[in-house]
Amino acid sequence: MTMEASAPAKVNSELTNQFRGAKFDNILKCVHCGLCLDNCPTYRELADEKDSPRGRLSLMRGLWEGELDLNPDVIAPLDRCLDCRACESVCPSGVPYGELLEKTRGILMDHRKQSFKERLARAFLLKGLFRSTSALATTSQLLRLYTWTGIPKLITGSFISRLLPRKFVFSQHLLPNFSGKSFKKRHADVLHAPTRTETPKERVGLFSGCILDVSEAEIHEASLTLLRAARYEVVVPGDQGCCGALHVHNGERNTARELAEKHRNAFEPRKLDRIVTNAAGCGAQLKELHHLFPEAPENEIGRWKELENKTIDLLELIASETKVLDQLNWSSEPVTVIYDAPCHLMHAQGVDANPRRLIGSRSGVKLVPLPESHWCCGSAGIYNLVQPELAGSVLQRKIDSIHETIKAHPETRILLTANPGCLYQIRAGINQAGIPLEVMHSAVFLAGRLKT
Repeated sequence: MTMEASAPAKVNSELTNQFRGAKFDNILKCVHCGLCLDNCPTYRELADEKDSPRGRLSLMRGLWEGELDLNPDVIAPLDRCLDCRACESVCPSGVPYGELLEKTRGILMDHRKQSFKERLARAFLLKGLFRSTSALATTSQLLRLYTWTGIPKLITGSFISRLLPRKFVFSQHLLPNFSGKSFKKRHADVLHAPTRTETPKERVGLFSGCILDVSEAEIHEASLTLLRAARYEVVVPGDQGCCGALHVHNGERNTARELAEKHRNAFEPRKLDRIVTNAAGCGAQLKELHHLFPEAPENEIGRWKELENKTIDLLELIASETKVLDQLNWSSEPVTVIYDAPCHLMHAQGVDANPRRLIGSRSGVKLVPLPESHWCCGSAGIYNLVQPELAGSVLQRKIDSIHETIKAHPETRILLTANPGCLYQIRAGINQAGIPLEVMHSAVFLAGRLKT
């Protein structure tokens, strides 16, 4: 999910040494069986071996062994990977594809030439905006004002859309509902007690992230509601920051390490029982922080893993509280929904059945299966911005599946997901296609079904 492909560069001994020192031995687990091929979105779209997990692993191995030059034919397929990790779910050999890809992108970032446009984008987005709460809040205020003017609707809903580049028009559909405020600053270190006057089950920290901290405010508020209803005591550390997933996916590992340290400094001293995430991509990253420090001593790796083991997705945690949930007062109003599983919740975190069971077991809720719900929507962080054509093709397959499901179940009103990037992407695709379906985070849906 890195930025645009770069100009050719000759392989050198420094590059080879970096690869050989980066613990790539796991790449030898690949037995070239090909089970990953049909589960790879880019291979299904492009039908090119280089754009399959197996093909990309061969490229990585060639770089590791010093047999390949660093040229566009090598870089471009690695850039085109969505890093959805669907291949890991079907790999019989347990190849840690995501870890290997992210290491590769980090090494290549030290050696590939970058255009002025790419350097500017990286400096502004990855090294600037996503690291600063105040900058994000200010940007959120400006974009909230921009949305209030009605310009995005004018662009997408009139003849003007035919006069402008498709990428720009689609970006208007992608705009989140900006709050203009920071969630973590509003709730900084306030201890939120359980809704009922009972002894708290555990004290948990709610991770607010970067973009989600200043947009879609109802997601975090709904998460607070659910956690408190499930007898958890909740705190929102005011000094937390970005998870670093966007940086890792784009080869910015040094910045990702800084963000990892900030995360640990925010959550570790508070002695929390759990760290709760409601964004699948963030959760996946926060469960693998030790990958950023391969040379760290064993005791440091142990500290990172202790933090990782405390991290859990909101839906996974709430779904484990069956007895508590059954005691709550839920709406029984009939509603038909479909659930789209985020890649980094299903494939990277291994969480799939629990969210479906949690949603489908609520009174009055009919959960309709979505064919190929395990397929990526094409969002993948900022992949939909840097690889718009391929992301659009991947999204279209998802929209076609949704359209067919709606035709078979016309009573369906809501599509649920559990990752903000997926929410933005699918909502944009549905709006563009004119499908009468509301896209909602699962936490917002569940909290809305709770009666006070």
